[in-house]
Amino acid sequence: MSYKSLSIYVRALLGYLIIGLLFPWLWLQGIYLKKVVLRLPTPADAPFGALQGSGRKLEILGLGESPMAGVGIAKHSETLTGLTAVRLNQLMDRQVNWKVMAQNGLTINNLNQLIEEEPSVDADLIIASIGGNDVFNLTPPWVWERDLIRCIKNLVRDGRKPLILFSPVPCVGRFPAIPNPLRLVLGYWELLLQTSLALVMNSIEDAHLLEDRFPDGKEYFLDDGIHPSQLAYSLWSEKLASITIEMMQQHKTGS
Repeated sequence: MSYKSLSIYVRALLGYLIIGLLFPWLWLQGIYLKKVVLRLPTPADAPFGALQGSGRKLEILGLGESPMAGVGIAKHSETLTGLTAVRLNQLMDRQVNWKVMAQNGLTINNLNQLIEEEPSVDADLIIASIGGNDVFNLTPPWVWERDLIRCIKNLVRDGRKPLILFSPVPCVGRFPAIPNPLRLVLGYWELLLQTSLALVMNSIEDAHLLEDRFPDGKEYFLDDGIHPSQLAYSLWSEKLASITIEMMQQHKTGS
């Protein structure tokens, strides 16, 4: 165990202590939030698509929880995976096939179960967004790290070598719908899991972390004050497409 991991674990234990002291207040706020937050649907169309291009085929798989599932968005083609596919198709002029494998409410453990139940998760590019529900569930950092490593091993099993890009832990500490002090507590847990995510990504070669996080502003959220807006998806997909091309070019040069 590294010193950095130990430091995160100590801070998590301190966090559990503080949460225990504030539990009645936090519990009431959580109950209130569940009652008043706006419930938004996921897209009803097929979670896959194909874009024509003159170059060779690029297979994209989007994995994760509600932001990847497109809560509050009309069509899967307008979600993070669909928009990233469109941008890569434009920039690279390659045929792009894309698929979304995501569900609202998933934790990293749930995502692992979903992947392990699939006969194949083969793709050239895998983009993952996970962690928001782990923040809400106060998943211990040591469990989070273990399940992240398990997830990556699942994605590279059978000798596969996709480019795997994880997005940062969703910015739960900035969700407009969440009142303080609950938002401060969840923001603290978000920071712990984000730090652990960065440690895991920096310790392995099979996956990479998108470092960009979006600025504050209600325009980056839907009306529920929880899920990303179309503006956020547009910026997010642009970053994912840019880093994908950069890393593919580096791999080509290196090989």
